[in-house]
Amino acid sequence: MRLTRSHSSRRPARVDLYRSFQGLTLALVATAGLAALPAQAQQEPMQRRSAQPPLFSAPANTASAPAADINRDVRPALEAANLWLGLTDINRGQQSWGQAAPVFQRAISADDWAQRLQAARGPLGRVKSRKTADAVFTRTLPGQPDGEYVVIQYNTVFEHKAEAHEMVTMVFGIDSRWRVAGYLVR
Repeated sequence: MRLTRSHSSRRPARVDLYRSFQGLTLALVATAGLAALPAQAQQEPMQRRSAQPPLFSAPANTASAPAADINRDVRPALEAANLWLGLTDINRGQQSWGQAAPVFQRAISADDWAQRLQAARGPLGRVKSRKTADAVFTRTLPGQPDGEYVVIQYNTVFEHKAEAHEMVTMVFGIDSRWRVAGYLVR
């Protein structure tokens, strides 16, 4: 597991990776009719698929990368994300919605979330392995109010998809808990 911390004197590769996903992480508007990507789209390069609607999306803003805080411990956010992902892995859509951040809950109803989760994850099969690829703390996300966020990227192997990528955006709430604010699987 690699926990990334940014240094202003250089631009790490994770910033470029973040920019490729930026605008796809935090949910304010639920997209309509998400289902598993067609076979043709699954074979296209990641850059072309960035136009496909994720489970949640916000307007893209490529002008700036996140401002990382090198002193912030991301482990509590990782632990909360892993617990939440455990609920999605066993198709507990209603429970995962109940554990999500208010911004997530305002964006989509519990029933709609459960249906979209099943539609997106069902065809992939069960999770065989999941490895944290990156975890970045930031106080800003494009199009979102300033706060405390951790953007976590996972490399996941599903039963029917050998190379998948999941992104979970965590937000630190007023209840002093890390909660999921956005989820994306490709």
